[in-house]
Amino acid sequence: MMTNQQLRDAFLGPQMKYYFDKKLSPLPSAEVDARIEEALKFLNMATYIDGSIPVSPEIDEVWHYWILETREYAHLCSKLQGGQFLHHKSNDYAEYFDKDVKVHGIDLERDVAILGSYVLNYGPFDRERVKYWLLAAYLLEQRGWSIDELNRWLGTPSAPALSFCGRRPG
Repeated sequence: MMTNQQLRDAFLGPQMKYYFDKKLSPLPSAEVDARIEEALKFLNMATYIDGSIPVSPEIDEVWHYWILETREYAHLCSKLQGGQFLHHKSNDYAEYFDKDVKVHGIDLERDVAILGSYVLNYGPFDRERVKYWLLAAYLLEQRGWSIDELNRWLGTPSAPALSFCGRRPG
């Protein structure tokens, strides 16, 4: 399992931390750290994710800011799982090729696997961070689950997950 501190140490240099603190001002530094860490978790799993992104606009915003620093973003991508450049494409652009792109239903099996992978690789969801993962937040709100129930369910064999944190970044 990879901790939040290990994520920051492996993927976030001091210059990018400074940059994010400036871009996300007036958020407290701890909130900026949380968003960066959740973005890094998503990006580290993104090589396995096809389709719409499973994270909130706040995490997508961090991704957008990282992309703006093209050299830093290319360097980050080389260190992430898969070691390849992660492209970003909006649904508005994709709509040119597929008029129904915005109305396609969610891929529940894929999204559950992503959440299961999160728990397997980064530990249980935290009450303060679950809001950044769309399906996880939905399950808490609509199903009335507690955070413990969600984590317990995601940790069972019925919730598929992919382990990849054994690979050392670098």
